[in-house]
Order: sequence, then C-alpha cells, then structure tokens
Amino acid sequence: MPSCSSCNSEVSVGTAFCPNCGASMSGASPGAAAARPQVKFDLSTLSQTDRIVGVATIVLFISFFMTWFSVNIGIGTIGGSALDAHGYLYIPLLISIAVLVFLGLSALGLFTLPASSPLSRDQMLLIATGINFVLVLIGFLAKPGGIGGPVGWSYGAFIGLIASVVALAPVARPIIDARRKR
Repeated sequence: MPSCSSCNSEVSVGTAFCPNCGASMSGASPGAAAARPQVKFDLSTLSQTDRIVGVATIVLFISFFMTWFSVNIGIGTIGGSALDAHGYLYIPLLISIAVLVFLGLSALGLFTLPASSPLSRDQMLLIATGINFVLVLIGFLAKPGGIGGPVGWSYGAFIGLIASVVALAPVARPIIDARRKR
C-alpha cells in the first residue's frame, strides 16, 4: 500500500487526501490540499483538567432540566426543574454552554487564548465554574417553600450540586494547594 509523504500513514490506492493528516496525495491537484480545511476534533489536546471540567459541565447542563424539587400532594408527586424554580439558574446554564463551546473549539484547534489575554485559560475556567457552583449552591439551598416546607429536593438537585463541585475542583485545587504552602 502507498503511504503519505507527510505522516507516513498507509492510504488506499487512488486516495486524493491522506485520511490522517489531510495532505494531498500524488496525482491530486497541488492547490486542492490548501483549499481543504484542516479541522480535527482531538480530545488529546485537552488536559485532564479540561476533560473533567467538560464532562462535569455536560452533567450540570443536563441536570438543569431534571426534577430538582418535588412536593407530595397525596395522590402523587409534582416536580419542577431548576429552571422552573429559579430563573437565575439560566445564568449557569448559559455559562455551561460557554465553557463547552470554549473546550470544544480548543479540541478542534480553532481557538487559542491570545498571549495578550489578561486571564489564563485556567483562570477563565475557575471563574466560570466558580460562578456556576455558587449559583447552583444558592439554588439548591433556596428551595421553594423555604426550609421545612412541603417541597423537597429531588435527584436533579443533587446531581447538579455534585456536578458543579466536580467541575470546580480540578481548577480550584492548584490555588488551594498554593495557599496551603504559604
């Protein structure tokens, strides 16, 4: 089998572009490779911290649509999502989308922070996940009907709270460790 002159991957006979790196194979027009975009979703470009934050943020996003609060009315249970109970939880919902877009564009190689950015990548993730955690914690503690009322927590509230903690922990840990060493 022939191999790519750029990355030495084996390619099928008659292939115009290398399936691994996208380089033009012999016989293809020279300008065709330059016209083809080189976009490849590569999770290995993300750090372990980025992956943990990403997965926890996906879980947090999904939790906003789960049942967070419920009340037993005798003949059954009525429940409501986080967004039904607390309108301000749309803020962490939007922040979650922004974090996922940021990490997705990074994995695609379409976005890198400019060197002149006043905040580092980890600082940006810390701010976003910190805001999410604080607002989710407030939403968790501020149950409709108040403490001791007929409204109770449901599975979505616990999943959301845990996901917000897991998303925050890997970006906050280096800061906490640095303060302990002082």
